Amino acid sequence: MSDEPRPPERRSIKDKLAHVPPTPASAPPNPLTETTTTAVGGLDMLSSAYRIGEGGRVVHEKVSAPLAAPLQRIEAAHAIELDWASAHHLLLLSSEVEPDEVEALAVSVWEDAGWSGPGMLRLGGQAALQGPWLVDTDVRRALGTAADLTQAWVLICPATRGPAPTPEIIERDEWARAFPEGMPAGVEYRVLLSLRRMARRLAGAIRASGSGQVITPDPDSAVSLAVYSPRWVLPDDLLGVLRPVFPTVMDSRDVGPAEPRRPTRREVQRISAMVDGRVDLPEEVLRSIEESRRRAAEEPQVVDGYALVAPVGNRSQVLIEVRQVPTVPQALRWETWSNGVVVEYRLRWQPDGELAPLQSPLTRTARLERLRSARDIEEAAGLVFSVVGGSVVDEDDFLVALDTSS
Repeated sequence: MSDEPRPPERRSIKDKLAHVPPTPASAPPNPLTETTTTAVGGLDMLSSAYRIGEGGRVVHEKVSAPLAAPLQRIEAAHAIELDWASAHHLLLLSSEVEPDEVEALAVSVWEDAGWSGPGMLRLGGQAALQGPWLVDTDVRRALGTAADLTQAWVLICPATRGPAPTPEIIERDEWARAFPEGMPAGVEYRVLLSLRRMARRLAGAIRASGSGQVITPDPDSAVSLAVYSPRWVLPDDLLGVLRPVFPTVMDSRDVGPAEPRRPTRREVQRISAMVDGRVDLPEEVLRSIEESRRRAAEEPQVVDGYALVAPVGNRSQVLIEVRQVPTVPQALRWETWSNGVVVEYRLRWQPDGELAPLQSPLTRTARLERLRSARDIEEAAGLVFSVVGGSVVDEDDFLVALDTSS
């Protein structure tokens, strides 16, 4: 028999770990050398764990391994450079806003949003947010941003420009003022609109590159709410839920019409002539009228929604529109009931006609009325939610957590 050495046999790491002898019960563990293995890139736990024993031996332990460490998402924040900040669109936030809040809103808007690396939040397509960056005093003054917005997220997105807006549009539209040389289009425009929604929710602002225009949406301007649920509630039942708090709430079909305008003498004469048959209508108009009357008499009235009206604030009202909808907002796409029947209970704020909620800045009276109305609408949404369940979103389709303890 030949004594020549044979070539070494190749064995996989998995096979080697499977034949590791178990550790003796008397061997004390060494906390400096203990380690575990888990499936790479997943969250599934293996049924075995291993540690390095004396002499460098791999020791097999009959215990479950913990989850692997999560992906590092955020690096230590550094001060942003002025040139880098000026060359990109910025989402400006206060230092109190956590990166998890930015991520939650991004996931509520974009299907594929998530962390692609430390400090890089992927939005969709080629768009991403990089940050957070610190905005020091010198950079803030150069950018012309508010003193409390000391956190910046840089938008990484290809620029797409359309035609320049006219002077009339620039006077009325904030985006036109931010892009006087050419309006953003395509992905860039859609991302900027979504960032404005995020800025309103987080009491932040957007600074446009180039012009340096700062867009600061009013966080208190989002007053209306919507409740999405798989449950349909009849009008009388919902009225019964709301009346203890809103005693004058009523079905919109029971609301009397406004006092009609008195017709002029000429209008009265023309109506009388039509009733008496002294005015000849075209034959196709007569057939259409007769067909409409016949259908109204034969076909039953089908109601697939209803609306309730209640006073809120001092001089405003809330319109609660109830209807079935085909889809839910993006933020609710993971709800188990979102693939079935979905009912929308939308609570719309209808301010008094004398107020001008779209004017800026608002008067003190308008702000107080809006604040009182928002409080009442939130209470009404809480009552609806307590009956139908589901989820509540704001005007920007972001999730809202209501305090229904009372």
